[in-house]
Amino acid sequence: MTRRNALSVGGTEPGAELSSQGPTSPGGAVAVAGVACRLPGAGSVSAFWELLLGGTDAITEIPRDRFDVDDYHSPDPAPGRTISRHGGFLADVRGFDAEFFGISPREARAMDPQQRLLLEVAWEALEDAGIRPSQLAGRRVGVFVGQATAEYGKASRSAGNHDVRHAAGGELRAVTAGRLSYALDLRGPSVVVDTACSSSLVAAHNARQALLAGECDVAIAAGVNVVLLPDDAIAYSQASMLAPDGRCKFGSVNANGFVRSEGIGAVVLERHADAVARGDRVRALLLGSAMSNDGKGSGLLLQPAVQGQVEMLTAAYRDAGLDPSTVDYVEAHGTGTSVGDRVELTALAEVVGTGRDQPLLLGSVKSNIGHTEATAGIAGLIKAVLVAEHRTVPASLHAQVQADQLVNSSMRVVTRTEPLTAEHPVVGVSSFGISGTNVHVVLTSPPPREPAPEPDDRPRVLTLSGKSRAALREAAEKHLAHLRDTDPVQDVCHTAAVRRDHHEHRLAVTGTSTAELRAGLRAFLAGAGLKGTTAGAAAERPQVVFLFPGQGSQWQGMGRELHAASPAFRDALDECDAAVREEAGWSVVEVLLGDAPWPKTISVLQPVLWAVQVALAAHWRSWGVEPDVVIGHSMGEVAAAQVSGALSVRDAAAVICRRSALLQETAGSGAMLWAELSAERAEGLVDRYRGEVCVAADNSPGTCVLAGPAELMAGVAEDLEAVGIACRPVRDVDVASHSPLMDKVSTALREQLEHLRPNAPQVDFRSTVEHGRRELDARYWADNVRRTVRLNDTVRRVLADARTAVVLEVSPHPVLLAAVAEIGEAAGWSGAALPTLLREEPELRTITGALGGLHVAGVPVDWASRLGGGRCVPLPSYPWQHQDYWFESFTADTEVVRDVDVASLGVAEALRGLRFRGLTPLPAAALFEAVLSVVRGTESTHTLRDIRFHELCTVDPDALPTLTVTVRPERGGMRAFTVHTDDGVRCMSGEVERGGSVGSSGLDWALARCREYVRDSDFADLATRHGYEFEGPFRSLRQAWRGQDAAVARFTPGPVASAVVLETGMQVVMLALGTSVVPLGVERVRVAGRATGEFWAVARKRRGKPVVDVRLFDAEHECFAELTGVTVRADGAGPFATLGTVVSGLANLLRPARPTRPQPQSQSQSQPVAAREPVLVVTEEPARDVVLRHVAAVLGTTPERLDTRRALRDLGLDSLMAAQLAARLKKALGRTVPATALLGPENVSALADSLLATGAS
Repeated sequence: MTRRNALSVGGTEPGAELSSQGPTSPGGAVAVAGVACRLPGAGSVSAFWELLLGGTDAITEIPRDRFDVDDYHSPDPAPGRTISRHGGFLADVRGFDAEFFGISPREARAMDPQQRLLLEVAWEALEDAGIRPSQLAGRRVGVFVGQATAEYGKASRSAGNHDVRHAAGGELRAVTAGRLSYALDLRGPSVVVDTACSSSLVAAHNARQALLAGECDVAIAAGVNVVLLPDDAIAYSQASMLAPDGRCKFGSVNANGFVRSEGIGAVVLERHADAVARGDRVRALLLGSAMSNDGKGSGLLLQPAVQGQVEMLTAAYRDAGLDPSTVDYVEAHGTGTSVGDRVELTALAEVVGTGRDQPLLLGSVKSNIGHTEATAGIAGLIKAVLVAEHRTVPASLHAQVQADQLVNSSMRVVTRTEPLTAEHPVVGVSSFGISGTNVHVVLTSPPPREPAPEPDDRPRVLTLSGKSRAALREAAEKHLAHLRDTDPVQDVCHTAAVRRDHHEHRLAVTGTSTAELRAGLRAFLAGAGLKGTTAGAAAERPQVVFLFPGQGSQWQGMGRELHAASPAFRDALDECDAAVREEAGWSVVEVLLGDAPWPKTISVLQPVLWAVQVALAAHWRSWGVEPDVVIGHSMGEVAAAQVSGALSVRDAAAVICRRSALLQETAGSGAMLWAELSAERAEGLVDRYRGEVCVAADNSPGTCVLAGPAELMAGVAEDLEAVGIACRPVRDVDVASHSPLMDKVSTALREQLEHLRPNAPQVDFRSTVEHGRRELDARYWADNVRRTVRLNDTVRRVLADARTAVVLEVSPHPVLLAAVAEIGEAAGWSGAALPTLLREEPELRTITGALGGLHVAGVPVDWASRLGGGRCVPLPSYPWQHQDYWFESFTADTEVVRDVDVASLGVAEALRGLRFRGLTPLPAAALFEAVLSVVRGTESTHTLRDIRFHELCTVDPDALPTLTVTVRPERGGMRAFTVHTDDGVRCMSGEVERGGSVGSSGLDWALARCREYVRDSDFADLATRHGYEFEGPFRSLRQAWRGQDAAVARFTPGPVASAVVLETGMQVVMLALGTSVVPLGVERVRVAGRATGEFWAVARKRRGKPVVDVRLFDAEHECFAELTGVTVRADGAGPFATLGTVVSGLANLLRPARPTRPQPQSQSQSQPVAAREPVLVVTEEPARDVVLRHVAAVLGTTPERLDTRRALRDLGLDSLMAAQLAARLKKALGRTVPATALLGPENVSALADSLLATGAS
């Protein structure tokens, strides 16, 4: 049959006949614009292609960080066992760059790693497409994700994690697509697809359909699968679906099952016409797709059917408008199961394998990486894109002896890498789900790109960035390794600047070739300075200050290069030239471009400088750099006024020409001297000149300019040098501007400019003549030439008014930047001060380097207009800065740190009825329950041993604290633990071991031995005398008896939490001892159950010791808890003698001298209970540190890791966390902070300061 050109396909109407001829343009095709993946053995698309070409088998044994395969493996089929020890696994599923996406560590640990992988890989796919993710915010962008499992939530829950975020973020698959839509603010359809193994190719099909239907303008289709548990492998083993040797052998006579694998892949899809119009990459064209279901075709729900797949293939090629016989290659579903392969090959032979001139080539990526399940379809699609792109089919593995169906057929599995001869090969991709849902996609390579523009030698800027310094450095390393000297510099710089988002930490390298760019990258990495290379941290949106200096920046040849290269510069200069011609009768352009020696007459020099300054400002604006403020120094104010919009070009030309002509009349009579001393000191030194010499310009705190009669200024210079003050004459100046010699000039200028009718400035004009706003009329320009230039004060005020500012000196050479730096240093300003040009340096290169400096400082730059001529080319993806975010599991060799909200223990309401000497103590039972709640995930019973209480802590029932429980690795069957409050107070420590049972006797003994009846009112009086107030469940003692060194009591607290029951039962200790007590330690705590409604408590004092054993029994007299060896210190003794008076003075927790987050300590540091006495220490913690500590605790990090320059919402604070933080701050600071205020734009540092400034401290 005749082969057709796939690129002539735009799709056909439903039901149209198949044809070998189609539309003449691919207008209906969908472009695969960007691709990204992480698959077994390959962390990127390029690595994936290398893996395929190299015939790599990426299957390994199941790593132990997933699960211990030895616990579940059996070489023979057996219930609860898997026959396979193998799989395909990603190198890192625990790592994630949470900070990049503004996700708190606390939330990152709760997120399913499949969501984390999707965020990073989708970003990489957008970068590959040449689409800046930030440009998609608020747009109709669809997200279609194939996902069939969510094992992280189950694994996390089994390890004892019960945070609501684990339920929503770790178990709900629907959150995965929504997570990406939320992170990038995408407003199109957002759907998770689960058709089992065909999920991700169904997602791609749905994404294509949504684009063609106009539901979205860009679509991200992805698939993700992570294997964490053995459950599915066990189930597939029972169904004889897994290959015992762990290999997928598609098309082989030895096919006997598949092997489970994990992976993530994403593609960015656009309508082809849109992608071309935007200049995005086009890696392949999707020509058609179709989806079907087997129905009852096979007679079994979980078995594929030939007819269903035949219908799918037929529909897909009808949709593409292609004759199936022209297909070059099919990436098969190809799991390697005997039934699945037979059905798939039969269907392919019937639809695609007939009437062919050449054999149909087949392959399956599963032979390399295993069956990635929900990711399988997108992995096959990515391979198909690469096959079409490179016109090469890599070998499939394990199929040297092919299945009987392939022998003597028109199809074969490729077992050695083969080229495809078609210019635009047609490739099909199949994917099937276990529920019978089938999908097939047809694609081809795109038309040739527009030819690249001819290279030129114009300097360009390579812009790299990261959200941290480490990320920026890694980006530079990746680009240095990636770039080749032959890469077109215009394409590289265009892609980096226009096609990538720009983050806070930035690098700009200027060069005319890729070799120069690589040299700049090497210099940056080596920490060496190189002209044209700038690095730093960008401000959020700095104010841009255009600073126009006075005379002194001129040089022969200035402006010539820009006049030839920059239309904006040339047009503005020509406009100034016309105005000067009209005003003065000579040409600025002729002076600049002519060969005559440089004029030194001020009447020519100053208008030429003015025109160059105006033209330079126009050039900056053409690059998208707009001033927020303009400042002029002396004659520079004329250019500043014109750029601000206050003066037209003609009026500005009149001012500068008449001003300079009048100055020329005084030429030779005066001189000006730059001096390295303050204006105040200078005024004192020139007093003896009786007003003839004065301070002409106050430039900075340590420099000024003096002016006066020429015959005096040489003496002034000698006087200054005699006292060690550096000074020098101002270049090419023989007049004494801003001195009494200007009185006549000032009067005459005012008369000559009476016609001026200035406009209101459109840009903030800051005067250096005087502080405040003035109309820029004739009087102003008269003062401009006579009064002292107050640059120091003006710049200082501008820097103080702006949160951040960047100063750009708009001149042929910088003369004021040193002064600006000195002013900034004195004012505590750390912004950038940049030149526009440098004397006798290449102008385009210099100004392009300055553009890079502005970008690094955070100034928005219109890179599209500056670097829009390049094409989008592949560059390294963002360098993720991974940290390990995983739920805490209780393997013996891991340390676990878990936050436990006291409120989650069910004690909040009950605590309102517990008071000790006016405050609410944090019950010991709540501390026990906090530890047990952390370790209870894997064993139902645990024993706490060798418990010590270090600090007595009080709480506010309306704002309960969070406890940090640290459980250290096991040693000798025991695990040490500590409990800290969120203030860093260590309140309890001890050891925990698995198992243990409670005793069964004691209640009958106590009832027989304790004969003295105690009425509940008598017990209430006893409690009151010793400082206790009990209400609610804590006042539930109904009967009590006392004997020698023992007591027994019956309580009826009702249905309350276990910690409330345990704490209530501890009242029997006070009954047995007849005094209030403070616990110092407990030898052993075991809780085997809980009572409901009623329970008994027995306390027995050990002879001669302040040690009590306590047991709790339910209504059936069964023991459910015991506390053995409770060591107490009676009221009035030892270091707790003044407890009442000390505690009553505190509104917060009693804290140790240096509250810190718990640090790991070895078990050898533990001491016996009685060996260490608790000491009460009260210190004052800085209030700002309190705020930062609570912020860090809620975000799940430490104060040291907080980036206080960022808003809380950018650090990952959500509404739930905001409510928790507000409660903490209310408790800590004694005032209400609205949760909405915490979610505002204010950064952490400013928020802390504002809270404290308004009385929170």
